[in-house]
Amino acid sequence: MIKLFSVFLIFSLNVSAEGISDLNAFVSNVSSMSSEFSQVVLDKKGLKLQDVEGVMLFKRPNKFRWDYLKPYQNQIISDGDRLYMYDQDLRQVSINPIAKVGGSTPLLIIAGKNIEKYFILKNIEAPVGGEANQNVIWVEAIPKEEGAGFTKIMLGLIENKLSVMKIVDAFEHITTISFKNAKFNVSLTDNDFLFKLPNGVDVVQNGGTSNNLSTTPNPNKNKDAELIAFANDWANAWSTKDIDLYLSKYAQDFKAPNGDALSLWQASRRQKILSQGKILVEIEDIKLITKVENFARIQFKQRYTSDKMSEMSNKSLLVKKIDGEWLIQEEISGK
Repeated sequence: MIKLFSVFLIFSLNVSAEGISDLNAFVSNVSSMSSEFSQVVLDKKGLKLQDVEGVMLFKRPNKFRWDYLKPYQNQIISDGDRLYMYDQDLRQVSINPIAKVGGSTPLLIIAGKNIEKYFILKNIEAPVGGEANQNVIWVEAIPKEEGAGFTKIMLGLIENKLSVMKIVDAFEHITTISFKNAKFNVSLTDNDFLFKLPNGVDVVQNGGTSNNLSTTPNPNKNKDAELIAFANDWANAWSTKDIDLYLSKYAQDFKAPNGDALSLWQASRRQKILSQGKILVEIEDIKLITKVENFARIQFKQRYTSDKMSEMSNKSLLVKKIDGEWLIQEEISGK
C-alpha cells in the first residue's frame, strides 16, 4: 500500500511539474487558434452570475478577438496595437493602447509571447471545481501589475494545448472559460482582427468620451453619450474610492437623504466609503428618462459588491447641467 501511494505521489508531482513547460510549448508552438467557447461566472458562494457563449480567434503576437453571441452580442478585439471593447447595448466602444493594458487583461496570456513580463507563473494541481479530466495540466498566473482587476488566472492544458482557463477577481468571483472545437495554427490574416466601428457608436478613449462618430450629427445622441459616461464615471469613482471625484459629482443643492445638510452628508459618505475594504459598483440596463435641455433622469440596475456583501438594486439619478457639467441633484434607490 505504501509503495502504491509513493508511486501515485511521484506521478502527481511529475504531472504538476509539467505545467509551465506545457504552457511555454503552447506559446512557442501555437501561433494562432480559433475556437468556440462558453463562459460561466460564479460568485464566491457558487451562485451563477453569467452564462454566455461565443467564438474566439488569436494570432501572435497580441492579436485576438472574442465575439460574444449568446445571450447578448459584444466584442473584445485587439489589433496588436489597440484594445477595443464594444458594448452593443450601450452603443459604446472603449479604446486603449495594448502597451497600457498589457498586464491588466487576462486575454494577453493566451495571445502574447512574453507572458512572464506580466505574470508570475506557478505549477499547481487541479483547482477546486476544476476539470475532472486527469489529462489536464494546470498553471497559475499571478499578475505583476497592481489593480489588474483580477488576482490570478489558472490555465488548463491538454497535450500542450489550451483547454480551459479560470479567472479569479478581487471578490472571489470565478470566471471559467471552456474551449471546444478548437483548431490550432489556423490561417488568419490581420484583417480578421480589425474592429469595424458601427454608425452611431460613441467612443471612450483614454478615459474620455469622444463625440458621436456617426456621419450625421445628432445632438440627442451626444447628450445620451454624455449622460452614460457620467453615470459610469460616478460608479468608477465609487469603486476606486476616489472620494473627492465621487463627491464632486453631486450638486450644491443635492437633496441629501433624511434632509441632512450637504456638508454632513458628504462627511458621512466619506467616512463610510473609506472605511470599506474592496468595493465594486457595476451598473447596467441604463435608461435615460425625462430629458429636457439641462435636466435628465438616469435609471439603471446597480450591483454593489464589498468584502462583506453583494446587493443588486434599482437606482435613479436626477441630474442637472451646471456650468457645462452634469451634477446629481437627487438619488433614489429601491429593490
